[in-house]
Amino acid sequence: MREGPMKLSQWLCLALTVLLLAACGQAAESTPGPAVIVDTGTLQPGEPPAEYRDLKNPFPDDPGARRRGTEAYQALCSQCHGKAGAGDGHAGQAMDPAPADLSAPGRVKGLSDGYLYWRIAEGGTFPPFNSEMPAWRTLLSEAEIWELVSYLRTLGP
Repeated sequence: MREGPMKLSQWLCLALTVLLLAACGQAAESTPGPAVIVDTGTLQPGEPPAEYRDLKNPFPDDPGARRRGTEAYQALCSQCHGKAGAGDGHAGQAMDPAPADLSAPGRVKGLSDGYLYWRIAEGGTFPPFNSEMPAWRTLLSEAEIWELVSYLRTLGP
């Protein structure tokens, strides 16, 4: 994550605040659309918008990027998706739909780089996902999102 005076606890508080505000805003102003749920906590991939479709991770085999992605995931994503990506984080327990199980066999590996970047950058508060996942593009740089993608590629068999 970006260098600066913010401590991990401040990042966690900020991430939870953003998540809760996004959830409150969504509940107040949207009508639920049809989420395409395959099984608990799993959403079928949609087609990313054209600007994301052909994106490729610039750090696919970079151990430093994976390490930084791991740190970002633990600070920003694990509260909902769980420490190992199983969708069992404490903040995600009351969410409907439940956070995606990123550790299921073939789940992340079957998704394109562009799809993963899109979902992290834009979140999931729009159809067909209608989830509470915030758009991280306002908090993370492009490189930091790619580092998260690098880490996600390590999840699941």
